Amino acid sequence: MPEFSNAAALLKHAGRYARGENLLSTLLGLVQVAMTISLAWLVATFLDGAVYQQVQTLPDTADWLTLAAVFLIRAAAAYGQSRIGNRASIKIRNALRGFALQRCFGLNIRLFPQFNPAEVSNLLTTEIDKQRGYFADFMPQKNLAVLMPLAIIIASAFVSWLVPLIFLFTAPLVPLFMVLVGFKAADASRANLQQLTRLGDLLADRLKNLQALQLAGSVEQEGDRLFEQSENYRRSTMSVLRLSFLSGTVLEFFSAISVAIVAVYLGLFFLEKYDFGSYAAGYAMFDGVFLLMLAPEFYQPLRKMGALYHDRSDAVSVAEHLLQLDQCYRRQQTAAEQHDIAPLQTLAASALQSGEAGQPVHAALSFSLQAGDRLLLNGPSGSGKTTLLDTLAGLRPVAQGGVLLNGQVTDVFRQQGWFRQIGYLSQKPELLFASIRDNLTLGQTFSDDELLAALAEAQIAELVQSLPGGLDYVISDSGGYLSGGQAQRIALARVFLHKPALLLLDEPTANLDQDTAAAFMERLAHYTRQGGMLIMASHRPGEQSFFSSEVSLAAAEHPPEHSAGHSAGQQEAGV
Repeated sequence: MPEFSNAAALLKHAGRYARGENLLSTLLGLVQVAMTISLAWLVATFLDGAVYQQVQTLPDTADWLTLAAVFLIRAAAAYGQSRIGNRASIKIRNALRGFALQRCFGLNIRLFPQFNPAEVSNLLTTEIDKQRGYFADFMPQKNLAVLMPLAIIIASAFVSWLVPLIFLFTAPLVPLFMVLVGFKAADASRANLQQLTRLGDLLADRLKNLQALQLAGSVEQEGDRLFEQSENYRRSTMSVLRLSFLSGTVLEFFSAISVAIVAVYLGLFFLEKYDFGSYAAGYAMFDGVFLLMLAPEFYQPLRKMGALYHDRSDAVSVAEHLLQLDQCYRRQQTAAEQHDIAPLQTLAASALQSGEAGQPVHAALSFSLQAGDRLLLNGPSGSGKTTLLDTLAGLRPVAQGGVLLNGQVTDVFRQQGWFRQIGYLSQKPELLFASIRDNLTLGQTFSDDELLAALAEAQIAELVQSLPGGLDYVISDSGGYLSGGQAQRIALARVFLHKPALLLLDEPTANLDQDTAAAFMERLAHYTRQGGMLIMASHRPGEQSFFSSEVSLAAAEHPPEHSAGHSAGQQEAGV
Protein backbone atom coordinates (compact mmCIF):
# COMPACT_ATOMS: atom_id res chain seq x y z
CA MET A 1 0.00 0.00 0.00
CA PRO A 2 1.17 3.57 -0.61
CA GLU A 3 2.02 5.99 2.17
CA PHE A 4 -0.97 7.95 3.44
CA SER A 5 -0.87 11.60 4.46
CA ASN A 6 -3.98 11.47 6.65
CA ALA A 7 -6.86 9.27 7.80
CA ALA A 8 -9.13 10.40 4.96
CA ALA A 9 -6.58 9.24 2.39
CA LEU A 10 -6.41 5.82 4.06
CA LEU A 11 -10.20 5.47 4.04
CA LYS A 12 -10.36 6.55 0.40
CA HIS A 13 -7.75 3.97 -0.57
CA ALA A 14 -9.58 1.27 1.39
CA GLY A 15 -12.75 2.06 -0.55
CA ARG A 16 -11.04 0.94 -3.76
CA TYR A 17 -11.23 -2.68 -2.62
CA ALA A 18 -15.00 -2.53 -3.17
CA ARG A 19 -15.13 -0.10 -6.08
CA GLY A 20 -17.40 -2.37 -8.11
CA GLU A 21 -19.80 -2.88 -5.21
CA ASN A 22 -19.92 0.84 -4.52
CA LEU A 23 -20.68 1.60 -8.16
CA LEU A 24 -23.46 -0.99 -8.24
CA SER A 25 -24.85 0.35 -4.94
CA THR A 26 -24.93 3.85 -6.42
CA LEU A 27 -26.77 2.58 -9.51
CA LEU A 28 -29.34 0.83 -7.32
CA GLY A 29 -29.79 4.08 -5.41
CA LEU A 30 -30.50 5.85 -8.68
CA VAL A 31 -33.03 3.14 -9.51
CA GLN A 32 -34.72 3.91 -6.20
CA VAL A 33 -34.91 7.63 -6.91
CA ALA A 34 -36.24 6.93 -10.42
CA MET A 35 -38.94 4.75 -8.88
CA THR A 36 -39.66 7.45 -6.30
CA ILE A 37 -40.17 10.06 -9.03
CA SER A 38 -42.30 7.58 -10.97
CA LEU A 39 -44.35 6.87 -7.86
CA ALA A 40 -44.94 10.59 -7.27
CA TRP A 41 -45.94 11.01 -10.91
CA LEU A 42 -48.36 8.06 -10.80
CA VAL A 43 -50.00 9.08 -7.52
CA ALA A 44 -50.32 12.70 -8.68
CA THR A 45 -51.83 11.53 -11.98
CA PHE A 46 -54.32 9.22 -10.26
CA LEU A 47 -55.45 11.90 -7.78
CA ASP A 48 -55.63 14.57 -10.46
CA GLY A 49 -57.80 12.36 -12.68
CA ALA A 50 -60.03 11.16 -9.84
CA VAL A 51 -60.54 14.48 -8.03
CA TYR A 52 -59.46 17.56 -9.99
CA GLN A 53 -60.38 16.94 -13.62
CA GLN A 54 -63.89 17.70 -14.81
CA VAL A 55 -64.20 14.22 -16.27
CA GLN A 56 -63.18 11.99 -13.38
CA THR A 57 -61.26 8.82 -14.25
CA LEU A 58 -60.25 6.09 -11.82
CA PRO A 59 -57.10 3.95 -12.20
CA ASP A 60 -57.64 0.72 -14.10
CA THR A 61 -55.98 -2.64 -13.57
CA ALA A 62 -52.92 -1.70 -15.66
CA ASP A 63 -52.45 1.43 -13.55
CA TRP A 64 -52.57 -0.54 -10.31
CA LEU A 65 -50.13 -3.12 -11.69
CA THR A 66 -47.78 -0.33 -12.77
CA LEU A 67 -47.96 1.19 -9.27
CA ALA A 68 -47.30 -2.22 -7.69
CA ALA A 69 -44.33 -2.77 -10.02
CA VAL A 70 -42.86 0.59 -8.99
CA PHE A 71 -43.17 -0.36 -5.31
CA LEU A 72 -41.62 -3.78 -5.89
CA ILE A 73 -38.71 -2.45 -7.96
CA ARG A 74 -37.94 0.22 -5.36
CA ALA A 75 -38.06 -2.34 -2.52
CA ALA A 76 -35.90 -4.80 -4.49
CA ALA A 77 -33.37 -2.06 -5.26
CA ALA A 78 -33.22 -1.09 -1.57
CA TYR A 79 -32.74 -4.74 -0.55
CA GLY A 80 -30.05 -5.28 -3.18
CA GLN A 81 -28.29 -2.09 -2.11
CA SER A 82 -28.22 -3.31 1.49
CA ARG A 83 -26.80 -6.72 0.52
CA ILE A 84 -24.17 -5.24 -1.78
CA GLY A 85 -23.24 -2.69 0.88
CA ASN A 86 -22.67 -5.48 3.39
CA ARG A 87 -20.52 -7.36 0.87
CA ALA A 88 -18.47 -4.23 0.21
CA SER A 89 -18.07 -3.63 3.92
CA ILE A 90 -16.78 -7.17 4.48
CA LYS A 91 -14.23 -6.83 1.65
CA ILE A 92 -12.95 -3.48 2.88
CA ARG A 93 -12.79 -4.52 6.54
CA ASN A 94 -10.89 -7.67 5.56
CA ALA A 95 -8.47 -5.50 3.58
CA LEU A 96 -7.99 -3.17 6.56
CA ARG A 97 -7.47 -6.12 8.88
CA GLY A 98 -4.92 -7.56 6.46
CA PHE A 99 -3.25 -4.14 6.28
CA ALA A 100 -3.00 -4.01 10.09
CA LEU A 101 -1.78 -7.61 10.39
CA GLN A 102 0.87 -7.03 7.72
CA ARG A 103 2.15 -4.05 9.74
CA CYS A 104 2.07 -6.08 12.95
CA PHE A 105 3.99 -8.96 11.35
CA GLY A 106 6.47 -6.49 9.86
CA LEU A 107 7.08 -4.86 13.23
CA ASN A 108 7.07 -8.19 15.10
CA ILE A 109 8.40 -7.63 18.62
CA ARG A 110 9.13 -4.03 17.65
CA LEU A 111 5.38 -3.49 17.82
CA PHE A 112 5.84 -3.02 21.54
CA PRO A 113 5.77 -0.77 23.52
CA GLN A 114 4.11 1.55 20.97
CA PHE A 115 1.19 -0.91 20.64
CA ASN A 116 0.45 -3.27 23.50
CA PRO A 117 -1.46 -6.56 23.08
CA ALA A 118 -4.85 -5.26 24.24
CA GLU A 119 -4.62 -2.26 21.91
CA VAL A 120 -3.73 -4.43 18.92
CA SER A 121 -6.54 -6.87 19.78
CA ASN A 122 -9.09 -4.04 19.98
CA LEU A 123 -7.86 -2.59 16.70
CA LEU A 124 -8.06 -5.89 14.80
CA THR A 125 -11.47 -6.87 16.15
CA THR A 126 -13.76 -4.29 17.77
CA GLU A 127 -12.52 -1.13 16.08
CA ILE A 128 -12.41 -2.48 12.52
CA ASP A 129 -15.66 -4.46 12.90
CA LYS A 130 -17.48 -1.31 14.03
CA GLN A 131 -16.88 0.22 10.59
CA ARG A 132 -19.63 -1.82 8.91
CA GLY A 133 -21.97 1.17 8.81
CA TYR A 134 -19.40 3.46 7.25
CA PHE A 135 -18.35 1.13 4.44
CA ALA A 136 -21.78 -0.45 3.85
CA ASP A 137 -23.95 2.67 4.06
CA PHE A 138 -22.07 5.96 4.30
CA MET A 139 -19.67 5.48 1.39
CA PRO A 140 -22.36 4.78 -1.27
CA GLN A 141 -24.62 7.38 0.38
CA LYS A 142 -22.01 10.09 -0.31
CA ASN A 143 -22.61 9.74 -4.04
CA LEU A 144 -26.36 9.36 -3.67
CA ALA A 145 -26.55 12.49 -1.50
CA VAL A 146 -25.51 14.43 -4.61
CA LEU A 147 -27.12 12.43 -7.42
CA MET A 148 -30.56 11.79 -5.88
CA PRO A 149 -31.34 15.44 -4.95
CA LEU A 150 -30.06 16.50 -8.38
CA ALA A 151 -32.45 14.07 -10.07
CA ILE A 152 -35.36 15.40 -7.99
CA ILE A 153 -34.44 19.00 -8.82
CA ILE A 154 -34.50 18.13 -12.52
CA ALA A 155 -37.86 16.35 -12.18
CA SER A 156 -39.45 19.21 -10.22
CA ALA A 157 -38.07 21.78 -12.70
CA PHE A 158 -40.49 20.46 -15.33
CA VAL A 159 -43.37 21.65 -13.12
CA SER A 160 -42.03 24.72 -11.28
CA TRP A 161 -39.04 27.03 -11.40
CA LEU A 162 -39.36 28.25 -7.78
CA VAL A 163 -39.54 24.91 -5.95
CA PRO A 164 -36.16 23.78 -7.35
CA LEU A 165 -34.69 27.06 -6.11
CA ILE A 166 -36.16 26.40 -2.64
CA PHE A 167 -34.51 22.99 -2.73
CA LEU A 168 -31.17 24.50 -3.73
CA PHE A 169 -31.17 27.21 -1.04
CA THR A 170 -32.36 25.00 1.83
CA ALA A 171 -30.28 21.90 1.00
CA PRO A 172 -26.95 23.31 2.41
CA LEU A 173 -28.51 23.65 5.88
CA VAL A 174 -28.49 19.88 6.37
CA PRO A 175 -24.79 19.17 5.56
CA LEU A 176 -23.73 22.38 7.36
CA PHE A 177 -25.15 21.30 10.70
CA MET A 178 -24.11 17.72 9.96
CA VAL A 179 -20.46 18.83 9.76
CA LEU A 180 -20.73 21.08 12.83
CA VAL A 181 -22.06 18.26 14.96
CA GLY A 182 -19.66 15.83 13.26
CA PHE A 183 -16.56 17.60 14.54
CA LYS A 184 -17.71 17.12 18.11
CA ALA A 185 -18.69 13.52 17.38
CA ALA A 186 -15.21 12.81 15.99
CA ASP A 187 -13.59 14.03 19.23
CA ALA A 188 -15.99 11.94 21.29
CA SER A 189 -15.26 8.89 19.13
CA ARG A 190 -11.50 9.28 19.64
CA ALA A 191 -11.98 9.56 23.39
CA ASN A 192 -14.21 6.47 23.33
CA LEU A 193 -11.53 4.43 21.56
CA GLN A 194 -8.94 5.57 24.10
CA GLN A 195 -11.17 4.49 26.98
CA LEU A 196 -11.70 1.10 25.32
CA THR A 197 -7.95 0.65 24.89
CA ARG A 198 -7.30 1.57 28.51
CA LEU A 199 -9.95 -0.88 29.69
CA GLY A 200 -8.43 -3.64 27.56
CA ASP A 201 -4.92 -2.86 28.81
CA LEU A 202 -6.03 -2.90 32.43
CA LEU A 203 -7.99 -6.14 32.06
CA ALA A 204 -5.15 -7.93 30.23
CA ASP A 205 -2.59 -6.82 32.81
CA ARG A 206 -4.71 -7.84 35.80
CA LEU A 207 -5.57 -11.25 34.32
CA LYS A 208 -1.91 -11.89 33.57
CA ASN A 209 -0.96 -11.10 37.17
CA LEU A 210 -4.04 -12.56 38.84
CA GLN A 211 -2.01 -14.98 40.95
CA ALA A 212 0.14 -12.17 42.34
CA LEU A 213 -3.00 -10.13 43.11
CA GLN A 214 -4.51 -13.08 44.97
CA LEU A 215 -1.35 -13.54 47.01
CA ALA A 216 -1.29 -9.83 47.81
CA GLY A 217 -4.97 -9.86 48.79
CA SER A 218 -5.76 -6.95 46.46
CA VAL A 219 -8.25 -8.65 44.13
CA GLU A 220 -11.19 -6.59 45.39
CA GLN A 221 -9.29 -3.31 45.05
CA GLU A 222 -8.26 -4.14 41.48
CA GLY A 223 -11.83 -5.21 40.74
CA ASP A 224 -12.94 -1.75 41.83
CA ARG A 225 -10.39 -0.22 39.46
CA LEU A 226 -11.71 -2.33 36.60
CA PHE A 227 -15.26 -1.26 37.46
CA GLU A 228 -14.17 2.39 37.53
CA GLN A 229 -12.52 2.10 34.11
CA SER A 230 -15.55 0.28 32.69
CA GLU A 231 -17.70 3.17 33.97
CA ASN A 232 -15.40 5.63 32.19
CA TYR A 233 -15.89 3.64 28.99
CA ARG A 234 -19.67 3.55 29.53
CA ARG A 235 -19.81 7.32 30.02
CA SER A 236 -17.68 7.83 26.93
CA THR A 237 -19.98 5.57 24.91
CA MET A 238 -23.05 7.42 26.14
CA SER A 239 -21.43 10.70 25.10
CA VAL A 240 -21.04 9.37 21.56
CA LEU A 241 -24.67 8.20 21.54
CA ARG A 242 -25.92 11.57 22.80
CA LEU A 243 -24.13 13.33 19.98
CA SER A 244 -25.54 10.81 17.52
CA PHE A 245 -29.11 11.46 18.69
CA LEU A 246 -28.46 15.21 18.71
CA SER A 247 -27.23 15.02 15.13
CA GLY A 248 -30.35 13.11 14.06
CA THR A 249 -32.64 15.57 15.82
CA VAL A 250 -30.98 18.60 14.24
CA LEU A 251 -31.16 17.04 10.78
CA GLU A 252 -34.82 16.11 11.17
CA PHE A 253 -35.60 19.63 12.39
CA PHE A 254 -34.05 21.42 9.43
CA SER A 255 -35.40 18.87 6.96
CA ALA A 256 -38.90 19.41 8.35
CA ILE A 257 -38.52 23.19 8.07
CA SER A 258 -37.36 22.86 4.45
CA VAL A 259 -40.29 20.61 3.53
CA ALA A 260 -42.64 23.00 5.36
CA ILE A 261 -41.38 25.92 3.25
CA VAL A 262 -42.39 24.06 0.08
CA ALA A 263 -45.74 23.05 1.60
CA VAL A 264 -46.51 26.62 2.75
CA TYR A 265 -45.57 28.02 -0.64
CA LEU A 266 -47.88 25.61 -2.46
CA GLY A 267 -50.67 26.10 0.06
CA LEU A 268 -50.63 29.88 -0.27
CA PHE A 269 -50.45 29.51 -4.05
CA PHE A 270 -53.60 27.36 -4.09
CA LEU A 271 -55.26 29.95 -1.81
CA GLU A 272 -54.44 32.49 -4.53
CA LYS A 273 -52.25 34.65 -2.28
CA TYR A 274 -49.78 34.99 -5.15
CA ASP A 275 -49.33 33.55 -8.60
CA PHE A 276 -45.60 33.22 -9.25
CA GLY A 277 -43.32 30.21 -9.40
CA SER A 278 -45.07 28.20 -12.10
CA TYR A 279 -44.57 28.23 -15.84
CA ALA A 280 -48.29 28.48 -16.67
CA ALA A 281 -51.09 30.49 -15.11
CA GLY A 282 -51.08 28.27 -12.04
CA TYR A 283 -50.63 24.81 -10.58
CA ALA A 284 -53.02 21.96 -11.19
CA MET A 285 -53.60 19.33 -8.52
CA PHE A 286 -51.13 17.10 -10.32
CA ASP A 287 -48.40 19.73 -9.90
CA GLY A 288 -49.04 20.28 -6.19
CA VAL A 289 -49.17 16.58 -5.29
CA PHE A 290 -46.12 15.82 -7.42
CA LEU A 291 -44.04 18.57 -5.79
CA LEU A 292 -45.23 17.77 -2.26
CA MET A 293 -44.33 14.10 -2.68
CA LEU A 294 -40.88 14.98 -4.03
CA ALA A 295 -40.06 17.49 -1.27
CA PRO A 296 -39.36 14.98 1.57
CA GLU A 297 -37.62 12.65 -0.87
CA PHE A 298 -35.26 15.48 -1.82
CA TYR A 299 -33.97 15.76 1.77
CA GLN A 300 -34.10 12.01 2.50
CA PRO A 301 -30.57 11.16 1.18
CA LEU A 302 -29.11 14.20 2.96
CA ARG A 303 -30.84 13.20 6.20
CA LYS A 304 -29.64 9.64 5.83
CA MET A 305 -26.06 10.74 5.23
CA GLY A 306 -26.31 13.05 8.24
CA ALA A 307 -27.58 10.21 10.40
CA LEU A 308 -24.62 8.12 9.21
CA TYR A 309 -22.10 10.92 9.77
CA HIS A 310 -21.22 9.61 13.24
CA ASP A 311 -20.17 6.38 11.45
CA ARG A 312 -17.74 8.51 9.49
CA SER A 313 -16.43 10.00 12.75
CA ASP A 314 -15.83 6.48 14.09
CA ALA A 315 -14.14 5.47 10.83
CA VAL A 316 -11.81 8.48 10.92
CA SER A 317 -10.82 7.65 14.51
CA VAL A 318 -10.04 4.05 13.58
CA ALA A 319 -8.19 5.18 10.44
CA GLU A 320 -6.05 7.48 12.57
CA HIS A 321 -5.24 4.49 14.78
CA LEU A 322 -4.31 2.42 11.73
CA LEU A 323 -2.27 5.35 10.44
CA GLN A 324 -0.26 5.40 13.68
CA LEU A 325 0.50 1.72 13.15
CA ASP A 326 1.46 2.34 9.52
CA GLN A 327 3.71 5.28 10.41
CA CYS A 328 5.39 3.24 13.13
CA TYR A 329 5.98 0.47 10.58
CA ARG A 330 7.40 2.87 7.99
CA ARG A 331 9.68 4.54 10.53
CA GLN A 332 11.05 1.17 11.50
CA GLN A 333 11.49 0.17 7.85
CA THR A 334 13.33 3.40 7.08
CA ALA A 335 15.47 3.24 10.20
CA ALA A 336 16.29 -0.42 9.72
CA GLU A 337 17.74 -0.38 6.22
CA GLN A 338 19.82 -3.52 6.33
CA HIS A 339 23.55 -3.50 5.75
CA ASP A 340 26.23 -6.12 6.17
CA ILE A 341 27.89 -6.38 9.57
CA ALA A 342 31.21 -8.20 9.74
CA PRO A 343 31.86 -10.75 12.52
CA LEU A 344 32.42 -8.91 15.78
CA GLN A 345 36.02 -8.54 16.96
CA THR A 346 35.97 -5.27 18.90
CA LEU A 347 33.13 -3.19 20.31
CA ALA A 348 33.46 0.44 21.37
CA ALA A 349 31.20 3.35 22.31
CA SER A 350 32.16 6.93 21.51
CA ALA A 351 30.34 9.59 23.56
CA LEU A 352 27.32 7.29 23.44
CA GLN A 353 23.97 8.47 24.81
CA SER A 354 20.82 6.36 24.77
CA GLY A 355 17.20 7.41 24.99
CA GLU A 356 15.03 9.50 22.73
CA ALA A 357 16.62 11.82 20.18
CA GLY A 358 17.24 15.13 21.92
CA GLN A 359 16.33 13.63 25.31
CA PRO A 360 19.09 11.19 26.35
CA VAL A 361 18.64 9.48 29.69
CA HIS A 362 22.30 9.62 30.69
CA ALA A 363 25.43 11.55 29.87
CA ALA A 364 27.84 10.46 27.15
CA LEU A 365 29.82 7.26 27.79
CA SER A 366 32.88 5.82 26.10
CA PHE A 367 34.34 2.34 26.47
CA SER A 368 36.09 -0.32 24.43
CA LEU A 369 35.85 -4.11 24.52
CA GLN A 370 37.73 -6.95 22.87
CA ALA A 371 37.16 -10.70 22.86
CA GLY A 372 37.03 -12.01 26.43
CA ASP A 373 36.42 -8.60 28.07
CA ARG A 374 33.79 -8.13 30.76
CA LEU A 375 32.11 -4.75 31.31
CA LEU A 376 29.93 -3.92 34.33
CA LEU A 377 27.18 -1.30 34.06
CA ASN A 378 26.74 0.23 37.49
CA GLY A 379 24.33 2.84 38.79
CA PRO A 380 21.14 3.29 40.81
CA SER A 381 17.72 2.33 39.52
CA GLY A 382 16.52 4.72 36.84
CA SER A 383 19.99 5.76 35.75
CA GLY A 384 19.49 4.29 32.25
CA LYS A 385 21.23 0.90 32.38
CA THR A 386 18.38 -0.97 30.69
CA THR A 387 17.99 1.76 28.06
CA LEU A 388 21.71 1.58 27.32
CA LEU A 389 21.53 -2.20 26.94
CA ASP A 390 18.53 -1.82 24.62
CA THR A 391 20.53 0.61 22.52
CA LEU A 392 23.57 -1.67 22.33
CA ALA A 393 21.25 -4.57 21.41
CA GLY A 394 19.85 -2.54 18.52
CA LEU A 395 16.35 -2.29 19.99
CA ARG A 396 16.54 1.51 20.33
CA PRO A 397 18.22 4.09 18.09
CA VAL A 398 21.27 5.93 19.38
CA ALA A 399 20.38 9.36 20.79
CA GLN A 400 23.89 10.83 20.50
CA GLY A 401 27.38 9.52 19.81
CA GLY A 402 28.04 6.23 18.11
CA VAL A 403 28.70 2.51 18.39
CA LEU A 404 31.92 1.27 16.77
CA LEU A 405 32.14 -2.30 15.52
CA ASN A 406 35.65 -3.39 14.57
CA GLY A 407 36.71 0.27 14.65
CA GLN A 408 33.93 1.51 12.32
CA VAL A 409 30.94 3.59 13.39
CA THR A 410 27.95 1.34 12.67
CA ASP A 411 24.21 1.80 13.02
CA VAL A 412 23.10 -1.37 14.80
CA PHE A 413 19.44 -0.35 15.16
CA ARG A 414 17.18 -3.15 13.91
CA GLN A 415 19.99 -4.82 11.98
CA GLN A 416 19.43 -8.54 11.47
CA GLY A 417 23.16 -9.05 10.98
CA TRP A 418 23.74 -7.57 14.43
CA PHE A 419 20.94 -9.56 16.08
CA ARG A 420 22.57 -12.77 14.88
CA GLN A 421 25.79 -11.91 16.74
CA ILE A 422 24.39 -10.92 20.13
CA GLY A 423 22.51 -12.47 23.00
CA TYR A 424 20.34 -10.28 25.22
CA LEU A 425 18.74 -11.28 28.50
CA SER A 426 16.49 -8.56 29.89
CA GLN A 427 15.15 -8.29 33.45
CA LYS A 428 11.90 -9.89 32.29
CA PRO A 429 12.85 -12.47 29.66
CA GLU A 430 10.43 -13.20 26.83
CA LEU A 431 9.32 -16.83 26.55
CA LEU A 432 7.03 -18.40 23.96
CA PHE A 433 3.81 -20.21 24.81
CA ALA A 434 5.43 -23.43 23.64
CA SER A 435 7.67 -26.27 24.80
CA ILE A 436 11.02 -25.67 26.45
CA ARG A 437 12.63 -27.16 23.32
CA ASP A 438 10.92 -24.60 21.08
CA ASN A 439 11.86 -21.81 23.44
CA LEU A 440 15.50 -22.85 23.20
CA THR A 441 15.81 -23.58 19.49
CA LEU A 442 13.67 -20.72 18.10
CA GLY A 443 13.11 -22.66 14.89
CA GLN A 444 16.69 -23.87 14.45
CA THR A 445 17.90 -27.44 14.75
CA PHE A 446 19.87 -28.63 17.79
CA SER A 447 20.40 -32.07 19.28
CA ASP A 448 19.11 -32.96 22.73
CA ASP A 449 22.68 -33.13 24.00
CA GLU A 450 23.30 -29.56 22.87
CA LEU A 451 20.09 -28.40 24.50
CA LEU A 452 20.92 -30.13 27.80
CA ALA A 453 24.44 -28.73 27.73
CA ALA A 454 23.08 -25.20 27.36
CA LEU A 455 20.61 -25.84 30.19
CA ALA A 456 23.45 -27.14 32.35
CA GLU A 457 25.43 -23.97 31.70
CA ALA A 458 22.43 -21.98 32.93
CA GLN A 459 22.10 -24.18 36.04
CA ILE A 460 18.64 -25.50 35.15
CA ALA A 461 19.21 -28.85 33.41
CA GLU A 462 18.18 -30.95 36.44
CA LEU A 463 14.89 -29.09 36.84
CA VAL A 464 13.98 -29.45 33.14
CA GLN A 465 14.72 -33.18 33.18
CA SER A 466 12.45 -33.60 36.20
CA LEU A 467 9.46 -31.95 34.47
CA PRO A 468 6.82 -34.10 32.71
CA GLY A 469 8.06 -34.51 29.15
CA GLY A 470 11.39 -32.90 29.89
CA LEU A 471 12.36 -30.72 26.96
CA ASP A 472 8.84 -31.05 25.57
CA TYR A 473 7.21 -29.58 28.69
CA VAL A 474 4.98 -26.69 27.57
CA ILE A 475 5.27 -23.38 29.36
CA SER A 476 3.27 -20.15 28.92
CA ASP A 477 4.71 -16.85 27.79
CA SER A 478 5.00 -15.80 31.44
CA GLY A 479 6.86 -18.96 32.44
CA GLY A 480 3.92 -21.10 33.49
CA TYR A 481 4.59 -22.74 36.86
CA LEU A 482 8.27 -21.85 36.74
CA SER A 483 9.61 -19.24 39.14
CA GLY A 484 11.00 -15.97 37.86
CA GLY A 485 14.57 -17.18 38.34
CA GLN A 486 13.86 -20.49 36.56
CA ALA A 487 12.27 -18.72 33.59
CA GLN A 488 15.24 -16.39 33.45
CA ARG A 489 17.69 -19.28 33.41
CA ILE A 490 15.80 -20.96 30.53
CA ALA A 491 16.12 -17.70 28.60
CA LEU A 492 19.82 -17.63 29.51
CA ALA A 493 20.24 -21.22 28.30
CA ARG A 494 18.79 -20.07 24.98
CA VAL A 495 21.50 -17.40 24.84
CA PHE A 496 24.25 -19.91 25.61
CA LEU A 497 22.87 -22.33 23.01
CA HIS A 498 23.18 -19.83 20.16
CA LYS A 499 26.73 -18.83 21.22
CA PRO A 500 26.66 -15.08 20.54
CA ALA A 501 29.80 -13.01 20.13
CA LEU A 502 28.41 -10.41 22.58
CA LEU A 503 26.31 -11.16 25.64
CA LEU A 504 24.15 -8.40 27.18
CA LEU A 505 22.67 -9.18 30.59
CA ASP A 506 20.34 -7.02 32.69
CA GLU A 507 20.39 -8.02 36.37
CA PRO A 508 20.63 -11.77 35.61
CA THR A 509 21.38 -12.75 39.23
CA ALA A 510 18.65 -10.66 40.85
CA ASN A 511 16.36 -13.70 41.32
CA LEU A 512 19.09 -16.21 42.20
CA ASP A 513 20.34 -17.32 45.59
CA GLN A 514 24.00 -16.81 46.43
CA ASP A 515 25.21 -20.33 45.56
CA THR A 516 23.30 -20.43 42.27
CA ALA A 517 24.51 -16.94 41.42
CA ALA A 518 28.11 -17.98 42.06
CA ALA A 519 27.73 -21.02 39.78
CA PHE A 520 26.10 -18.81 37.17
CA MET A 521 29.00 -16.33 37.27
CA GLU A 522 31.41 -19.22 36.77
CA ARG A 523 29.58 -20.16 33.57
CA LEU A 524 29.89 -16.55 32.42
CA ALA A 525 33.62 -16.75 33.08
CA HIS A 526 33.77 -19.88 30.93
CA TYR A 527 31.88 -18.03 28.20
CA THR A 528 34.34 -15.12 28.19
CA ARG A 529 37.37 -17.44 28.31
CA GLN A 530 36.10 -18.88 25.04
CA GLY A 531 36.28 -15.40 23.48
CA GLY A 532 32.85 -13.97 24.17
CA MET A 533 32.32 -10.32 25.17
CA LEU A 534 30.13 -9.58 28.18
CA ILE A 535 28.26 -6.42 29.21
CA MET A 536 26.20 -6.84 32.34
CA ALA A 537 24.14 -4.57 34.59
CA SER A 538 24.23 -5.58 38.25
CA HIS A 539 23.68 -4.16 41.74
CA ARG A 540 25.55 -6.90 43.63
CA PRO A 541 28.74 -5.45 45.12
CA GLY A 542 30.35 -8.89 45.32
CA GLU A 543 30.27 -9.26 41.54
CA GLN A 544 32.37 -6.15 40.78
CA SER A 545 35.67 -8.02 41.05
CA PHE A 546 34.50 -10.36 38.29
CA PHE A 547 34.63 -7.61 35.67
CA SER A 548 37.66 -6.16 33.92
CA SER A 549 36.06 -2.73 33.48
CA GLU A 550 33.16 -0.74 34.84
CA VAL A 551 30.85 2.04 33.65
CA SER A 552 29.06 4.09 36.30
CA LEU A 553 26.07 5.78 34.71
CA ALA A 554 25.43 7.83 37.81
CA ALA A 555 28.94 9.39 37.60
CA ALA A 556 28.74 9.91 33.85
CA GLU A 557 27.12 13.33 34.23
CA HIS A 558 30.30 14.60 35.91
CA PRO A 559 33.08 12.41 34.50
CA PRO A 560 36.54 12.48 36.08
CA GLU A 561 39.49 13.84 34.20
CA HIS A 562 41.33 11.18 32.23
CA SER A 563 44.25 9.88 34.21
CA ALA A 564 47.00 7.42 33.43
CA GLY A 565 46.95 6.20 37.02
CA HIS A 566 44.34 3.50 36.44
CA SER A 567 45.41 -0.10 36.78
CA ALA A 568 45.95 -2.07 33.63
CA GLY A 569 42.95 -4.25 34.45
CA GLN A 570 40.56 -1.30 34.52
CA GLN A 571 39.23 0.60 31.47
CA GLU A 572 38.01 4.11 32.01
CA ALA A 573 34.48 4.89 30.85
CA GLY A 574 33.44 8.51 30.79
CA VAL A 575 32.61 11.53 28.69
